Amino acid sequence: MDINQREARTFGKISALYEEARPGYPTQLISDIVHFSEISQADSVLDIGCGSGQVMLPFALRGYQVTGLDVSCEMIEIARKKCSSFSRVNFKTATFEDAELVDDSFNLITSGMAWHWVTASDRYKKASTILKDNGTVALFWSYQPRESSQLVGEVGKLLDSYGGPNRGPAGGRVNEIAQEVFQELCVSRLFQNVQRQEYDETIQMDASCYRNLVFSYGWVQGLSLENQQGLDRDLTRLLSQHLEPLLISYKHVLVMARKT
Repeated sequence: MDINQREARTFGKISALYEEARPGYPTQLISDIVHFSEISQADSVLDIGCGSGQVMLPFALRGYQVTGLDVSCEMIEIARKKCSSFSRVNFKTATFEDAELVDDSFNLITSGMAWHWVTASDRYKKASTILKDNGTVALFWSYQPRESSQLVGEVGKLLDSYGGPNRGPAGGRVNEIAQEVFQELCVSRLFQNVQRQEYDETIQMDASCYRNLVFSYGWVQGLSLENQQGLDRDLTRLLSQHLEPLLISYKHVLVMARKT
């Protein structure tokens, strides 16, 4: 699936909006990663595309050593403040492709809503190289199934008219990406015991929060100013037709594997 890499560079300028609007991940998803990976308190985690620290924080709270990797200094600054009370947290500002990472140094690699930005053909090889023996890679995405409600279905059609088919948040494009990653890991000789799990969650939002959520997506930030204004107008009109709080159904998709 084609990915516009320019969209990945937009998050720094909307770091505060991203932190405010993006929901986190279910506690059960994090717990399942810990159980599958069998990491201990002495082990280390690398979070690729750490953003504002949504994935880092729950692992830091559990006492693990966590390294956050992101291309955006602005996003890392938010994550740094969020995790400031944890001494075993550190950060690197770089892409995964360019980051200098020591071989056999991590027990677990995580990446929430970010692995699709890593397009290097050898991304699985590099992940395997920096993982310790029997280390784990855990990659996950979130989206709103259009069939889950009238609202999400209507928002999905509106987003299609501005960004093309199936874009987030009200679209399953990342679900397609997750399935592609699952298949890539299944045929890779670098990883084994590949698993795919899904989690359902309902989140309450007001119209302003939902609007901000939509505008926290890279593809929306990549629109022309005229199209952003048009989307804002049309989305505001659509949301005004639904009672608050808005009940938004989310599906989280987790793909995990162990190093061969």
